Amino acid sequence: MLVAVVSVLLLGAMIASGTQSSLALDKGSESGATAPVRAREIALAGVAEALSWFRRQNVQPVTTFAPRLDLAANPPINETMDPDVGLVREYEVTPGVWARYEVRIATPAEPFTDVNGNGFHDGSEPFTDSNDNGAWDPAAGVQDVSSHRGQTAGGAVWLVESHGFLYRRPRADLPLGEGANWRIASNAVATELRRLALTTPAAAAICAKRGSRVTIGARARIRGGSAVGIAHHPSNGTPTLQAESEVDGAPATTSVPGWRSGLKGVFGVTLSDLKGMADAAVTDASVLPGNLGEYTLTVIEGNVVFDKDRPLRGTGIVIVKGTCTIASGSNSFFNGMLWCSGRLEINGPCYLRGIFIGQSYIDVRGAGGDFAEIEYDGGIVDDLLTRMGTYRRSKAVFPLANRVDAIVTGGGE
Repeated sequence: MLVAVVSVLLLGAMIASGTQSSLALDKGSESGATAPVRAREIALAGVAEALSWFRRQNVQPVTTFAPRLDLAANPPINETMDPDVGLVREYEVTPGVWARYEVRIATPAEPFTDVNGNGFHDGSEPFTDSNDNGAWDPAAGVQDVSSHRGQTAGGAVWLVESHGFLYRRPRADLPLGEGANWRIASNAVATELRRLALTTPAAAAICAKRGSRVTIGARARIRGGSAVGIAHHPSNGTPTLQAESEVDGAPATTSVPGWRSGLKGVFGVTLSDLKGMADAAVTDASVLPGNLGEYTLTVIEGNVVFDKDRPLRGTGIVIVKGTCTIASGSNSFFNGMLWCSGRLEINGPCYLRGIFIGQSYIDVRGAGGDFAEIEYDGGIVDDLLTRMGTYRRSKAVFPLANRVDAIVTGGGE
């Protein structure tokens, strides 16, 4: 409960800071061009709270969206103001002006007769008008769309709709929307939340699709510890360990049956999905910050060179769709997972901990008297699984009117 309350307070403060300077209390300003923009910000606050709600649930993946309210429980449960609606919050943004967002539980589509068998309701096809509004209503609210996104298990992908409302509230004794507490503006947005799967090919410092394309040169240290030093596909040769290289593990090198090191095999999604989920997705690596941050997902489409002016620093997951070079003298220090589709070249001095997955050539070697060190760290990998293998926003927020038609769930008769 405390986490939820703190989240709401922070979201309220965020909206207040954006609205305080531009929402005057006179009726003309409130109904002007800025009010719908502020309503959209409120809807976005609902999206942020929904993401937090999915991440907080003890049972993962989440298979039912059902925010709870039980103040008599010990400890009290206060996830929403109205569990019959969904995830609902209200807060004051400026004196006399209030916000409300609703992330609504799912309602099914009205039944229809699928005359042409295309799985969608077409304008002329008969339907049951459950609410007597004269129009066919598709499914709405928060929905599990995993099967529509090619996932076999439920709870992997959720479509989230959030409705934001802005109210004038001169009467504190009345609910929003009643009497003089009229609505100024409304807006609605939608997005998708997706679980990021992390399935490594093996517990190893280096995982290579082609063992014959792995070269460990002088002053390169590959530390597997109680895990494997270098794991590779069973049908593509073995690594080359040159003089003065050091590789250890249990065993130092091994082949792994059932090898899966492609993007879909490791992350469970496509490159396009990963870009949508990423904290940073770039085609020009020069725009990346000097430190990638803590527990970030970075996708680089194209070749990248990490050097002394831009070393590889930070903690998280880096995906390179191209070649990746850690140049001599970079002094890179990285914790996490790096996946590379092209040539992966690592030169000293550098110290890399976690797991490094290559689909093509892998070359690791020191430079001068400096070592290039790669150490498998199961703790870091487990930490990535715990902190990053959870729900992330997988698509940009879009207007509710543009929601994907393919999620129609009211089956034909």
